[in-house]
Amino acid sequence: MSQDERRRMVLKLKSEGKSYAQIANIMGISRNNAINLYNYRPKLLLKKRGPKFTLQKYDKLKIKRQISFYQLNKEKVNSTKLKTDCNLSLSTRSIQRHMRRSGMHYRKVPSKIFLTKKHKQERVRLITKWIGENHQWERTIFSDEKRFSLDGSDCWKSYLTKSSSFYHQCRQCSGGCVMVWMMVMPNGLMTFSFIEGKFCSRDYIILLKNKPLPIMYLNYGMNYTFQQDNASVHNSKECKTFFDESNISILEWPAKSPDLNIVEDMWKKISNLVYDGPQYNSKADLRRSIKSAIDNLNTDNRENVLNLYASYRRRLCYVLEKRGELYNK
Repeated sequence: MSQDERRRMVLKLKSEGKSYAQIANIMGISRNNAINLYNYRPKLLLKKRGPKFTLQKYDKLKIKRQISFYQLNKEKVNSTKLKTDCNLSLSTRSIQRHMRRSGMHYRKVPSKIFLTKKHKQERVRLITKWIGENHQWERTIFSDEKRFSLDGSDCWKSYLTKSSSFYHQCRQCSGGCVMVWMMVMPNGLMTFSFIEGKFCSRDYIILLKNKPLPIMYLNYGMNYTFQQDNASVHNSKECKTFFDESNISILEWPAKSPDLNIVEDMWKKISNLVYDGPQYNSKADLRRSIKSAIDNLNTDNRENVLNLYASYRRRLCYVLEKRGELYNK
């Protein structure tokens, strides 16, 4: 017997003049339960507050189809585009409420490197070759370039109170950047150089001759392997001739593989130190901060680089196990 049927039966017996104790005996329930069933009154449902939902069924279907079209063509989806392309006579706020009720949220899309099947096969081939030849990573020097901005990182975040009026400045005309080339050595030390103006193969050769090559020769003689990515500046005929004449062994490197480069891990630590404070007013201030961050890591945190070298073979095995996918810590 359902709750409603029991309540109707209690009301009927009570109208016949039965007492609560008699009703309880007849129905096999307690006296208090009989009293509660008799006194129960259903609550009236209040109308939900808020703006009226004016989207019709055909409007929802139109929006759904348009979103599928955007996603198929890798286009951005927002309420303004939907209102225009679907020819809706609604406010953008109404469309946004519909999107939230549909389980969609407006947020920043993270960036990711996409590897094709050919890229993955090449990564697997080279890693298999390195492991099979037992490549000496303790004598491999990694290198890379990075651009630092005066306006700071694109994803600069901080915990703030609701009443805080703190803003991160965005300069449109007076912004600037500093380009840095850096190499990481197996002994845990990093060496860097600032790049001025347009960077070409001739500038890259001059950069190597001035500082990195003497340091590499001083620490490892000619028994080392130099790593660089596949940028056109690095792979030009002029650079290849220079490396051949200088008897520098270059590590064959797969395309789209920053996850395999130890320097990328160190860039993250350097960026955290450089962008930790306020924004910079000049390139000179930014250069001093970059130099201070690298010097600090060279002095107090050399074990970070040593740990990266020690775990590098494990990183390669992970990528090999995932059949060429990006390395994810």
